[in-house]
Amino acid sequence: MQINRLMALETARRRVGLVAGIATGTHIRLAVMKNGLVYLRPQRMVYVRAVGPYEQSIPEAWNKMFAWIAKHAIHSPAGRGYGLAHDAGAKTAEPCYDACVQLTPLFEERAIREHAVMMLPGGPYMRHRYIGRYNGVSELLSDAQRVIELPADLRIDQRRPLVTIYLDDPAAVHSNDLRADICLPVAANSASRAA
Repeated sequence: MQINRLMALETARRRVGLVAGIATGTHIRLAVMKNGLVYLRPQRMVYVRAVGPYEQSIPEAWNKMFAWIAKHAIHSPAGRGYGLAHDAGAKTAEPCYDACVQLTPLFEERAIREHAVMMLPGGPYMRHRYIGRYNGVSELLSDAQRVIELPADLRIDQRRPLVTIYLDDPAAVHSNDLRADICLPVAANSASRAA
């Protein structure tokens, strides 16, 4: 039974071309050339939330999302995978993670019936390109505020979550070459606004 479930999840991952596979082992490589300030536009997403440390909540959320996709036999690409990491604080008592896919007319009705829908919080983000196995993303998320250097005129915007954009399909790209953009929400420093 468990083997059949795992095979169905893997088949769903490959069919829809989602890019958030969780592999074993650790391999982290950061590409310098794809770092910098970007603007993410707001977009409607269907999401599955998991609560707890990122090492546990990331695979849990994506496994639930992939199971839902497999259950409904959504065979066309659902697009890129987006992960939203919410640190414990004012909005949540514990860290939580949302596994998201862009909402399309193809599965919008089913998504709204069975899962929550949200807008990806748009705005400026400092992007840090990650290259390596996707299971290394959880380690990077915990240290993102230290790893991603901010210019002096920017600060972290605590009102928005940290966003990971999974760019590659693990079924089509070697695990050491998978790419993801870690996007830290930023805003102008008060001092830089006054200048």
